[in-house]
Amino acid sequence: MHICHINLARGFSGGERQTLNLIRQLAGQGIRQTLIARPGNPLHEAVAELPVTVRTCSHFIKGHGTGGDWDLVHCHDGKGVYWGLIEYWLRTTPYVITRRVDNPLGTGWVTRQAYGKASRVACLSSAIQRVVLGTVNGARTEVIPSSFSGFPADDNEVGRIRQRYAGKLLIGQVGRFLAHKGHSVTLRAAPLLAERCPNAQILFLGEGPEEAALQQQAMGLDNVEFAGFQKDIGNWLAALDLLVFPSLQEGLGSTILEAMQHGVPVVAARAGGIPDILDDGSNGLLVNPGDVDGLADAVSRMLADEELRARLVEGGYQTLPRFSPERNASSYLALYRDILG
Repeated sequence: MHICHINLARGFSGGERQTLNLIRQLAGQGIRQTLIARPGNPLHEAVAELPVTVRTCSHFIKGHGTGGDWDLVHCHDGKGVYWGLIEYWLRTTPYVITRRVDNPLGTGWVTRQAYGKASRVACLSSAIQRVVLGTVNGARTEVIPSSFSGFPADDNEVGRIRQRYAGKLLIGQVGRFLAHKGHSVTLRAAPLLAERCPNAQILFLGEGPEEAALQQQAMGLDNVEFAGFQKDIGNWLAALDLLVFPSLQEGLGSTILEAMQHGVPVVAARAGGIPDILDDGSNGLLVNPGDVDGLADAVSRMLADEELRARLVEGGYQTLPRFSPERNASSYLALYRDILG
């Protein structure tokens, strides 16, 4: 079996990390693989020590002339989907799409062809599956969630972060500053939290196009800090007392899994695929998307109740095996074999 992974993303974010996780797991099982990615993408360096053939491609219409002897193409991003469709048209090579977002699919002919011709569309959550099935008649779908990446934490570094914020209860929101991630909801809840939990400190860990607007919104809020993008995010996650994840729209929410692995309880919005991970009151608390008062209430409740936090953390630990890298790879390998026969 020879699998060709195509990921034409320009940067390296959650989808690329999941691509890397899968390639690493399949390599450990002796699966022959080729990775096609844009020139300069960090994926190239990330797989350098793995037994993977690497090719570069800057556009989905390119890279087809020489061809490869792969048996199946796995499309990991939006542009890669069209690359896979072209390979199918040229060589009838079957392809799998991983759909990571729950925003509406385009309704154009090419998009419908791409998703309709795919041997399988692997959806990260049931919410994404509903979007695909509601747009493409006859699409063959399967839910295969993301895995946690296992960001490491160093106890000494975690201690330094905690010392930096001595006496504070740390509430973190991790991720890019994008409108649908709900940072503005957290900022509107911040004054309420300042009254109810005077020793709580909100940390925004990330960067992105909405940062300037959010900083403007945060003016005058002493309990909010923009801590920037952190390469050692495992240390910061482990230092938190609570993760908030108030997305207005979300494919799955793998950051929740990373927090669970570090024993950090989570308050999240009941949006997109998040309920596929969180069961309200069992392994986290859920609020309605955009509900500022609900978010403040849930955070206040959790910070005030140590027993609740401990119960939710234990629930998180029990949740993690369903989202392990090993299980993710096993699901994809079973899918490949089912397609190839």
